[in-house]
Amino acid sequence: MSKVTAVEGQIWRDDCYYFDNVTGECKRKFVLVLAVDSGSSDLVTAVFTSKSHGLVENPACFLGPPRAGYYVGIPGDNLPLQSWVEFSSVETLDCDDLAIHVKSGRKRLMNQSLSASLFCAVLRCVLQSPDITRRQSRWVGDTAALLNCA
Repeated sequence: MSKVTAVEGQIWRDDCYYFDNVTGECKRKFVLVLAVDSGSSDLVTAVFTSKSHGLVENPACFLGPPRAGYYVGIPGDNLPLQSWVEFSSVETLDCDDLAIHVKSGRKRLMNQSLSASLFCAVLRCVLQSPDITRRQSRWVGDTAALLNCA
């Protein structure tokens, strides 16, 4: 299997993030890499959403209820609508699964990223969220330290 290298801050398009049982179609989401473990190369990711459903614009870092997330505004390019990074979607992705998804064409790396200051703000916010595990918190914290997110 060819090696796929993910880096924190990357945005990936997942063409089958979830399956819609009503339409029978795969639904696309854009996924932000929050952290990559230096040992395993596994990733911590979260999805972008344009549907607020309880998320707010101000404060940008909103821990709920009913949902926790970070308002990133209108990132542009592939994300032309007001968007949030949704913390209930935080998950750990095995690097081998990422490679399989890339090889199959399900996931594609986008030529887009958040600004460094905005990405740091997302990291600082998600570290306060009850939606992440202790291990995910450690990896995200390591990333925030590496990027000098004050």
